[in-house]
Amino acid sequence: MIRLYRSALAVCLVNMMFGGALQTATADSEANKALIRDRWLPMMQTADQAIADEIFAPGFTCHAPHYPQASTLAGYRVEVINAAAILADWQVVLEDLLADGDTVVGRFTAGGKMPPAGVPYTNTWIIFFRFADGKIAEEWWQYDLLGVQEQLGAIPATRESYTWGEASTVTGAPGDPSTNKSIVEQSEEIWNTGDVALAGEVFAADFVNHDPALPDVVDLESLKGFILLTHTAFPDFHVKTDDMIAEGDTVAVRRTVTATHQTDFMGITATGRKIRWTGMTTYRIADGKIVESWWSYDALGMMQQLTMPEWSIEGPWITSLPTPMGNMLVKGTWIAQDEAKTRFTGEFEQINVFPLLTDLYPDMEAVKFAGALATKTVVNEYEMTALEYFTSRPGPGHEEIVGIAIVSGTVRLTGPDQALGMGTGAYYMAAQDTDQNGFPDEGEQPVLCYPWQWSARRLTAMPGCVPTPMQQ
Repeated sequence: MIRLYRSALAVCLVNMMFGGALQTATADSEANKALIRDRWLPMMQTADQAIADEIFAPGFTCHAPHYPQASTLAGYRVEVINAAAILADWQVVLEDLLADGDTVVGRFTAGGKMPPAGVPYTNTWIIFFRFADGKIAEEWWQYDLLGVQEQLGAIPATRESYTWGEASTVTGAPGDPSTNKSIVEQSEEIWNTGDVALAGEVFAADFVNHDPALPDVVDLESLKGFILLTHTAFPDFHVKTDDMIAEGDTVAVRRTVTATHQTDFMGITATGRKIRWTGMTTYRIADGKIVESWWSYDALGMMQQLTMPEWSIEGPWITSLPTPMGNMLVKGTWIAQDEAKTRFTGEFEQINVFPLLTDLYPDMEAVKFAGALATKTVVNEYEMTALEYFTSRPGPGHEEIVGIAIVSGTVRLTGPDQALGMGTGAYYMAAQDTDQNGFPDEGEQPVLCYPWQWSARRLTAMPGCVPTPMQQ
């Protein structure tokens, strides 16, 4: 554990001094693509952990909707091993690959047979890979989990095919990456405004769309119709581009969508709920227009937010944070600050203490929470920030602060009394608070930034026991 914090501290200091410039300078797009094609893909198909040892960077992080357990390298390995071990005829096929700077984007088709009945299924993926020093440092996944659920019979089937479909045969001048990015940015703006009159300027007349979750949206007219339908149901529909890369005639986009459900949508009565989901698209450009696109997004998460029960974070909770020394427990209570119950303050206290962070704070004797804030962002999800202090007692009646931590992240309610959280802890030295107001000075950078995951259970009424008769 001590070595982990020393390594993380060293990485933080290097990033502070060089601002990540070293990673950009050493990016090798062709080598990165070769690693995905020749090393990552065989590892994914066979679960060869010797390959995994070679290709992933220290501190690897994975962002995969519905799979928070895969966010760390250890959890990611487990998911890869399980897929190869459990699924018969498991295979992953690379459909397309592009790179730009330190980022590679792959489009895949995966499939196998699910035991015990051997039900076959197909799943379409788009993955963004970020590289650092020739290794995979971060991944963002999108896949058709809604389609998988349908194929396995967990929910009623809504379509006949779960593949990417037939590719377009339209060809033309590929353009240059910079111009192609601008064309795709215009298409993103059409989604934001709903102004489909501009679609003809961006999309070719023989445009072909590949969206396994929307098999009827196959050409320009059906795409325009769906954009109008979406803006009717979600008038404030907004797309935020999180990343965009281009190579040759292809552009890949990673995005976050927010929207408020105001009218009926695909058979779901208006809920008034604000929802959020993530997605990715790859576009092919010819003669200055989009001729083809492939979509992958969290359709299952979107539908769940529209249909699932809504719960509140309000009340008492016991939070469990896994560490190499055991689970750290924190008791806390979230208190609503408005009638709509969208803003909360939190009061927390650590129950058990492990000798963590001793490299940073060797004199630490206690951990004290100053408070926490949580704001509802979408249904059953909150953004939170907590402030805590690490203190020591150099003498009788004397207690001083040796460190400050700001923990921020997302809390998602997965049931009426269960929650999962994910975020980071930014750790500062007491000397970084020169005016001693309890906060790090403006402009100060944390000496350590550490990822945390946690689970929480609401304290509810529990049955008592039957007293044991006392012996006379």
